[in-house]
Amino acid sequence: MKKEELFEAISDIDENEIEAAGRYQPAAEKRSLRAVWTRWGTAAACLVVLLAAVVLGKMQSGGGSAVSAPEGVKVVSARPVEEVAKGMSAGAFLESDEHGEWRRSYVDKMQESAGYQKGMQGYYLSMMEKLLKSDNENTVCSPLNIYLALSMLAETSDGNTQKQILDLLGVPDLETLRTRVEALSHSNQLNTPTIKSLLANSLWLNGSVNFNEETLNRLAETYRASSFSGTPGSEGMDKALQQWIDSNTGGLLKEYTKDLHLDPETVMGLVSTLYFRVAWADRFFPEENYQGTFHGTKGDAAVEMMHRMESKNLYWTDKFAALGLPLQDGGEMYFYLPQEGVDVNDLLTDPDLFNVLSPEEDGNWYYRMVDLSLPKFKVSEKTDLMAALKELGLTDALDPQKADFSPLTKEVPLWISSAEHAATVEIDEEGVTGAAYTDLMLSGSAMPPEEIVQFTLDRPFLFVITGQDGSVLFSGAVRNMAE
Repeated sequence: MKKEELFEAISDIDENEIEAAGRYQPAAEKRSLRAVWTRWGTAAACLVVLLAAVVLGKMQSGGGSAVSAPEGVKVVSARPVEEVAKGMSAGAFLESDEHGEWRRSYVDKMQESAGYQKGMQGYYLSMMEKLLKSDNENTVCSPLNIYLALSMLAETSDGNTQKQILDLLGVPDLETLRTRVEALSHSNQLNTPTIKSLLANSLWLNGSVNFNEETLNRLAETYRASSFSGTPGSEGMDKALQQWIDSNTGGLLKEYTKDLHLDPETVMGLVSTLYFRVAWADRFFPEENYQGTFHGTKGDAAVEMMHRMESKNLYWTDKFAALGLPLQDGGEMYFYLPQEGVDVNDLLTDPDLFNVLSPEEDGNWYYRMVDLSLPKFKVSEKTDLMAALKELGLTDALDPQKADFSPLTKEVPLWISSAEHAATVEIDEEGVTGAAYTDLMLSGSAMPPEEIVQFTLDRPFLFVITGQDGSVLFSGAVRNMAE
């Protein structure tokens, strides 16, 4: 794909397919790691990261295809995201004064969200350790959107149930959580010709149940949630749910949403989506590709390796080497290659893991000429979150006798009956594509050599995708390649 074609593809995304996701109010952060904003090289593709979370609802697999309009469902939509430089192509936007003005404004306002990232590292590490560990399978998850989904769950809970959720999220109270969520949401809510980072939330209400208006208003105001009211289990409600997720995730999760429907016993559902699309800052060229071999835990596999050579900052320890590839106007994708004899699982508990994402320099950073080779790959996984949430301290919310969701309604006792997370990430010369959803249902180091460093991802490795504020949008461990 030519650069001009890519820019047009990014800027021509159909805004009607991304339903009301809240008003764009960029938050702030002081992230300046290795001059991300100075990397305005040739852009070559798009990054799509998205996540849907269903909370406080009872959902199960079933049949059904999409319908053109919901039936028997009352809808109140949230305000749409304001678009910067609407109608301008991505290429023209990059060359315009408007891009420079937007970039300066965004960097200034990002500092608040960046300031929370260090305090979220405990949560990130805990979630990644629980969801990415495996002996032989590829694993992937979206820590940020699970965080936002659990934040909404906290709003509907009380007592020890709420305390356990807040402890996992690393905040002392709801007011602190709301401040943090607002900053995270604003810094990851972007709509320009070069980047689409759109958050959307929705409430799915059983029309026969009386809800606490204060709680519903809080969800609508803080989380910009659209509301859908009707009869759970009806065809109209199911179609509306499927359509809403599809429209806010570009239809990339249809293989999962086509089987989603609300159980008739559902009291309330909370659905959250994150859509992220952006180009590499520096493209890979297909003519540089070569055929290589990936030495996976299940055996060797032939792969197409992307390649380029450049001077880069390289993080080097006894356990791993790591580097980041910047994304146009937003974040980076980091790759962690274990040293020979080190298991990728060992990196998930390594205290140096987040030093790679931190703007603070330490003695493990080296500037080297790097001969970079990485495979084109696609990794996807669907996992049960129940065990992980329980191990991370969320026990009351899963217990019908202890769960306290009284701020939502006192008419029906509620608890989380199942929790599931699915995600996929794919990379090629042009960029990265990823999708994920979470449903929570309620009824001292060695130095690298001085010469050129070979950084060849031909064995199991870890990756992390961050927003410009440092939020961990996606993380995963690639252990094998499909032939």
